[in-house]
Amino acid sequence: MLPRSIGTLRLDAVDVAKPRGAPVLCLHGLFAGSWVYEGVLPRIAARGYPAAALSFRGHPPASPLPTIGRASVAAYCHDAFEAARELERPIVIGHSMGGLVALLLASRNLVRAAVLVSSAPPRGISVFSRPLLLRMARYLPALLLSRPFVPNAADIDALVLNEVPAGDRASIRKRFIPDSGRVARQIALGVYDVPLRTLRAPLLVVGADRDRFVPLGVARRLSRRYDAPLHIARGHGHFLFGEPGWESELDAILDWIDKLPAPVRGPASAAWTGEHAPVNRARR
Repeated sequence: MLPRSIGTLRLDAVDVAKPRGAPVLCLHGLFAGSWVYEGVLPRIAARGYPAAALSFRGHPPASPLPTIGRASVAAYCHDAFEAARELERPIVIGHSMGGLVALLLASRNLVRAAVLVSSAPPRGISVFSRPLLLRMARYLPALLLSRPFVPNAADIDALVLNEVPAGDRASIRKRFIPDSGRVARQIALGVYDVPLRTLRAPLLVVGADRDRFVPLGVARRLSRRYDAPLHIARGHGHFLFGEPGWESELDAILDWIDKLPAPVRGPASAAWTGEHAPVNRARR
């Protein structure tokens, strides 16, 4: 049975009576929480994988963190490490900032495989686009001074929720919380480097062709850098799992997981250590 808490951290979880694979750990992005995966976890579990979604420190349903503006990517990685250790080296799905955390976990051999969904990139891949720069410039003081911030409704709708039906956006915006200006700055400056040689876990990169927050070009470059397959979610934006038709995109992710070598995809009791994982080959 999957844990529901790890110290002060909270996990939403859906158990499977007879698992056919390792647990899948889901990591959310900035301003969000484990609630992003409310519809996702049961669908993962229905395929035979115990499913859990972590809320990083200071994110709902946990109590707000007054110092969240100064939280770092490393701090969120520590939270994810604690969850990965408790779940005995799971498969991880990370969205947006959670994708970068998932990549960092994979570089430390803490997960069996990683799926990067509209992922924030590591050093050397710029996330900036003209629409993002025009909308995000007003939040520079929060980034520079490590203050909590959350984009306003117009900016969230334009960059993050542009493919969510207009009538559903307000209820989603109400669930967003102020998050770390320091984390946003670290992502923007490419503080974290993840060389190909550090990866021992298989990767799947997922990008969306209507994503205005992390453009599809970022996913293409991640795919090339790590020689990983790229799945393009056609007609989707950044908030994939809240958009109409997300189910078929999740099914494509689960199909990829199903095709992983048996020693990689589990179950957890197999005590996989990474020796049988295919290594992403560098492009010549």
